[in-house]
Amino acid sequence: MTTGAEQGEIAEVGSPVLVPADRVDTVRPWRWMTGTIAMATLFLSVFNAHAIGAWFDELPPSPVTEPLRASIASWVALTTRLGFDAPRAEVRKRWEAAQAARFGTEQPGEDGSTR
Repeated sequence: MTTGAEQGEIAEVGSPVLVPADRVDTVRPWRWMTGTIAMATLFLSVFNAHAIGAWFDELPPSPVTEPLRASIASWVALTTRLGFDAPRAEVRKRWEAAQAARFGTEQPGEDGSTR
């Protein structure tokens, strides 16, 4: 429902049905959002450390990045040694096998279409 349409204005009046407030809106949304982002960051830093290390290796050397290089490399090695990168490594292995698949007489680098 709108009001002021005769003057070219459109303003929402709202629902004629009384709807109770959502529980999430009343339970400290900033705390909920901060906790969600922190959990996602922790999850990705443990199970996707390889990507963090690869990203960090692409950064240009600087006084900020060089002191962190050894600690990030050791974090990646630790998560690899503990097997946390096994799901990522398995998906990567299957993806590379799918890329290497050839059909018929197709050679690497060909599109496989017959001419």
